Amino acid sequence: MHLLIYAGPGPSREHVLAIAAPLVERVATAVTLVTGGGARHAPLLDEAARRLGVPPGVPVTQRVLDGAPQAAILTVAGERAHDLVIFGTFQRPLERLLRVWRDDTLAVRLKSSVLRVKGPVRPLRRILLASGGDRHTFTTAERAIQLAAPLGASITVLHVVSQQPIVFDPRALPAADEATFLAGDLPEAAILRQAAEWLHARGIPVAVRVRFGMVVDEVLAELAAGDYDLLAVGTHHLEGPLDRMLIEDLTGDLLDLCPRSILVARHTPGD
Repeated sequence: MHLLIYAGPGPSREHVLAIAAPLVERVATAVTLVTGGGARHAPLLDEAARRLGVPPGVPVTQRVLDGAPQAAILTVAGERAHDLVIFGTFQRPLERLLRVWRDDTLAVRLKSSVLRVKGPVRPLRRILLASGGDRHTFTTAERAIQLAAPLGASITVLHVVSQQPIVFDPRALPAADEATFLAGDLPEAAILRQAAEWLHARGIPVAVRVRFGMVVDEVLAELAAGDYDLLAVGTHHLEGPLDRMLIEDLTGDLLDLCPRSILVARHTPGD
């Protein structure tokens, strides 16, 4: 994997380096380190390269740009394809009132998959994958496997049956409980069963969970109940204004509220 890592100054820089180090060691084929703020921050990239323990033979590129860290990330990410962009939180509490460069905005604008680092530093052992119950679940799972397999992590696939459908559809009425839903014939249940089989066949310890309620609330509730280390969500090609509003709102809300690191798996039109 070609990893793009923001290693410049920021309130969660130490967390970023701690989370990125095992990925650099085990999956990186190339590493690009970037900082904003100009030449005075260049020494931070030298230090990061040493601390990350980049294996011999893995090329390292350092990019020092002026301006905000978010702008630096977007600039470098736009120059070539990267498999994963890793950065931490940039806003301190009062700065979150500013909409221009919020972390959720950056993650949605990037065309690569994103690992936004947040919360306590600990090994990534338990991954919660939020599934919309559609075929994009498999693309999110592919991205999650790139982290789970080398780190020996398990994946729990979660689907939330929304209690507030936008358009009434009798087929959308939820089953009474998790077991009944998973055994049923709804397309979403079939996707969950297939995703679990697919992950198991690739050697990943896997579980499936179904919750009923508001999507963001239930994802965060499961994240806390299962004490997961990472949340994986998908965001895909937006086909229309309503799709754009729903996907961006859900991803943005989770990025804003999630107390753990979060993987935003980018889906392309061909996925």
